Amino acid sequence: MRTCRLSLYLIGASLVLPCQVIAAPPAPTAIGITLKQAVDSAWQRAPAARTLEARQDEVLAARDNARSWLASNPTIGLSQRVDQGATERDQRESEISVSSSLWLPSQKSARSALAARSIDEVAVHISATRLAVAAVVRNRIWEAAAAQVRLEEKQDHLHHLEELRDEVQRRVKAGDLARSDGLLAQQEALAAQIDVTNARTAAIEALSRYRVTTGLSSLPALEPEPLHDTAASANPRLVAAQASERRARAVLRLAAASRSAPPTIALSVRREDERLLREPVNSIGLALQIPIGTAARNRTVEAQAQTVIATAAAEAAEIQANADADIEIAKERLANARSALETATERAAALHEHTALFEKAFRVGERGLAELLRSRALTHEADVAVAQQKVALGLAHAQLNQALGILP
Repeated sequence: MRTCRLSLYLIGASLVLPCQVIAAPPAPTAIGITLKQAVDSAWQRAPAARTLEARQDEVLAARDNARSWLASNPTIGLSQRVDQGATERDQRESEISVSSSLWLPSQKSARSALAARSIDEVAVHISATRLAVAAVVRNRIWEAAAAQVRLEEKQDHLHHLEELRDEVQRRVKAGDLARSDGLLAQQEALAAQIDVTNARTAAIEALSRYRVTTGLSSLPALEPEPLHDTAASANPRLVAAQASERRARAVLRLAAASRSAPPTIALSVRREDERLLREPVNSIGLALQIPIGTAARNRTVEAQAQTVIATAAAEAAEIQANADADIEIAKERLANARSALETATERAAALHEHTALFEKAFRVGERGLAELLRSRALTHEADVAVAQQKVALGLAHAQLNQALGILP
């Protein structure tokens, strides 16, 4: 039986090579893309990304609006009065006015602060969502790798069983083995063909899920990701929760500053014409309206902001606790994967030697076919375990980086 591969890079190469025994699922057509490129491609296809990008345009527009002192659009007023009585004054008055509501300094400052917090919140939520997309991509990649490894090992096992079946058939015809041995070898080969069919279906499904997620037809080279230090960067999920809390506090400050509507200033120009006057009389008027605010005006908004603050604070604490637990679990998983790979490699080496001795004994008639088939099956299982543990080690690297909040 073929020995197991020595590196995950070779496993990655096996994902794009056609099988010589039974047709493999549609394999990647090109090699050379990176994990970052796969994540970028998945990001372009993620609905949440489009929503956040639209939200980003929204908060930028709100920031530009917060820079203005105008609380409402200016209003132009026109009025005219004519004396239509039976007097000799023949009086006429014409007036034009411009009015608008203006933010108080405290209100404008609170609006600017809220706009800045909203921009920060969207930015960090983009990072957190991108990290979530990266988690899906990482899982899809190693899921496809594991399925392809299982398929390759099933095909390899079938290849060797077919060789053994042909050898047994020749010896049955030569009278060295019984007809029952030939039937046993035949049914083992048929069972292996069924296993290959099932493994091929699983590999096609896994690769299809990767393609749906990323839109790519090729997998990155399946080498373990470089590991990063825990303090390399702040976890985007925690930063996003903290940003949501800061924005909620900014909403609360704006509600407190806006307990009354903004004041309204009006500027007017009046012209008075009268028969008894030699020249028209022009005058300028300035009016100021200051609304009287009450605490009840924004009580609902303030209560909602308090709810958001409490929720965001609780979510931040929960995310921090989960992040710490995820890091510890990922580190333990990585250590276990390394240990399991070493153990699986030692076991496979011992079983290969064991099978080689059984094959020699079978050729000289010292061992039966059933014993040889059992030994080969165990050796095949050991090879599969080694290949799967290499994939598990690569996945453990990815999961630790994911727990640390490391973006590709």
